[in-house]
Amino acid sequence: MKGTLKTNITSLFKLALIVSIPLLTLIVIGLFKIPNTIDYIKEVLGFGFMTLLLFSVIVLFLKEKIRQVLSVLFVIVLSALLFVKLSFYHNYGVKLSASALFVIFETDTTESADFLENYFDSFVFIIAVLFLVILPLIARYSVKKFNISGRFMFVKVLALLTIIASSYAIHKRFESENIVLTSIVSYSDFTILMKDLKTDLAKPVSSFVTVDKISKTPQTHVVIIGESTSNWHMQLYGYDRPTNPKLSKIKNELIVFDSVISPHVHTIMSLDKILTLSDMFSPNKKNNTSMVQLANAAGYETYWISNQRPVGLHERISSIIANGATEKYFVATDNSDDVIYDKALLPVLDNILNKPSEQKIIFLHLIGTHGRFNKRFPESFEYFKDNKPNAKFKHEKAFKLINEYDNAIRYNDSIVHEVITKVKQQKTNSFVLFFSDHGDELYDTIDFVGHNEYQATRPMYEVPLITWMSDLYKENNPKSHAFLEYSQRAYNLEDLLYSFADLANINFKEMDSTKSIFSEHFIRKPRLIRDKEDYDERVKLLDQQ
Repeated sequence: MKGTLKTNITSLFKLALIVSIPLLTLIVIGLFKIPNTIDYIKEVLGFGFMTLLLFSVIVLFLKEKIRQVLSVLFVIVLSALLFVKLSFYHNYGVKLSASALFVIFETDTTESADFLENYFDSFVFIIAVLFLVILPLIARYSVKKFNISGRFMFVKVLALLTIIASSYAIHKRFESENIVLTSIVSYSDFTILMKDLKTDLAKPVSSFVTVDKISKTPQTHVVIIGESTSNWHMQLYGYDRPTNPKLSKIKNELIVFDSVISPHVHTIMSLDKILTLSDMFSPNKKNNTSMVQLANAAGYETYWISNQRPVGLHERISSIIANGATEKYFVATDNSDDVIYDKALLPVLDNILNKPSEQKIIFLHLIGTHGRFNKRFPESFEYFKDNKPNAKFKHEKAFKLINEYDNAIRYNDSIVHEVITKVKQQKTNSFVLFFSDHGDELYDTIDFVGHNEYQATRPMYEVPLITWMSDLYKENNPKSHAFLEYSQRAYNLEDLLYSFADLANINFKEMDSTKSIFSEHFIRKPRLIRDKEDYDERVKLLDQQ
């Protein structure tokens, strides 16, 4: 009896060691990759309870073959979770959060490829091989070396109690460290958000605002929504390379607002605030209203032309808002090779400009400078090629990506300029408003390319806001002559709906002129980003570092 007990205890101990291989790896590698000691301890404890829970599940089964299969399977699961966890810490220095999962849920294949291209470095490759190949093979080999037995009833009872206790600990104390639970909760919140948005924002007219009808004056306005375009790489904003040759030629016709930020650095959260009444204090606002709905209610014919796919895993926030437009055109419906140029939008724009309706607002959603920068401009726009930029971080990858990004900016410049030219030819009461949903870091302040809210650098937040107005618009709107004086106002695009309403002469009961960058009643307020952090205070801290 004693020999059997000893054999079973030894067997269970060996089983525990096999299942704990990923945990032991986390303890070692986490020391170097998890920057905060408290986070490190919580991650180890949270992962430890998850390991204990799965180990206890294996113990419940009596058949040796089932225990062997489950042992290998659970090591694979734990290794995969650990790979995601540590690669995220490696790239961002923080644990995987709900906000990051929101972005993932809206991601399509192009964005996934962009992520792998930018962030799958040598470290991520090594841990991918370690966690997804080597550790499962070690587990597979180990379970063959001994019999996994252990048939005592008290062991099964103890395993059941351990499962209950571990589940409670994970749920109450370590939910944010558990990727599975975080993903489930975040996905549930995400689907509720998308459902609410689709219910409120996809309708042509919102029932939550009271809007006055506009005058019968013929007018054609265009709102250009850029993508991933930082003003740090724009010649109009003082960048030392000629990335805006065409817009620079008409700079005297433009109002270039030089202190504008986006509320977030990811499209879904950013556009939810920029294009609607949502803001940092009421994100995912109930009883919401979009720019499109506001324009519809005022009497405009609205058009949405997009060069972004309408769906990822879910319908995008932009496509939900677009559903409210009178007519909608999604030009880029197939991204099989990810080569997408914004010139494809211009023929559609021409057709709409030639329509007989006299009061139009056209929304152009560009692919802009998104993601794979070399896929965003044709060969004829490969202006920056062999010359090296004046980069802070001087290595070949930085030179290559900066050149590609600057070429994409230069191509974007030609598109915005051509839109202005086409609207100008209408010779009507018109404006063109251009902004970007967020920017990108291109080795400007840190050795990094892309955008995320954990590093939250200035180029990720600081975006262009540019306005062109026709002569007839200026004649009909005398207050517009003062707009140039407002170009240095510090502004957060989460309030852009109020500025849009001011520019389009849309009056609605809920209008707040203090939030319009075009209003004489404008009041500067704290510019809040991510978790209600004051952006300007953050900039001061960054400048002191």
